[in-house]
Amino acid sequence: MTVTRDAAASALHEIDRAERRSLTLFGYSAGSPYLLLWGPLWIVAGAVGAVSPENAGLGWAAVDAIGLAGTAGLVIAQSRRYRGKGDRTAAYRFLGAVVVLAAFITMTFAVFAPVSGVQVQTFIVLLVAAAYALVGCWFGLRFAAVGAALAGLAVGAFHYAPAHMAYIVPILGGGALILGGLWMRRAR
Repeated sequence: MTVTRDAAASALHEIDRAERRSLTLFGYSAGSPYLLLWGPLWIVAGAVGAVSPENAGLGWAAVDAIGLAGTAGLVIAQSRRYRGKGDRTAAYRFLGAVVVLAAFITMTFAVFAPVSGVQVQTFIVLLVAAAYALVGCWFGLRFAAVGAALAGLAVGAFHYAPAHMAYIVPILGGGALILGGLWMRRAR
């Protein structure tokens, strides 16, 4: 049996397409737990800030500590599950990116000292949204869609309901992460 040049090219194209789709679905499967971890934590931190504004910083510090520990746990579990060296390296790079992002936020606030809590909240949400959008450039449009939703929610709340951002952003932002995580988990 001989294979024509066109048939071979078509088969290679289908193999490439299947590989890209498989990698995208793998990225969604690996990324979903992070969104499902951070979404509820965001809502909890927002609730602490809404109920007790004077303790909002402590609430966020506690939630961030839990979230970073949970993220580290997910990275370690996934690096053990995915035995390939490249997968483990990618997991550690992701953890490194989270640390860099946290350091960047801290240093930016030290230099620019935002004037209000609304500005702080909006900056952090936009930075997280940009991070998800960038991840989407490599690992699938669903990450980018989550980033776009977060950015849209933050900018909309900043301009149209700044007095209520403490309530709106955690509920909608955390909800967007939860829905995004479920959407990625169900990807086929």
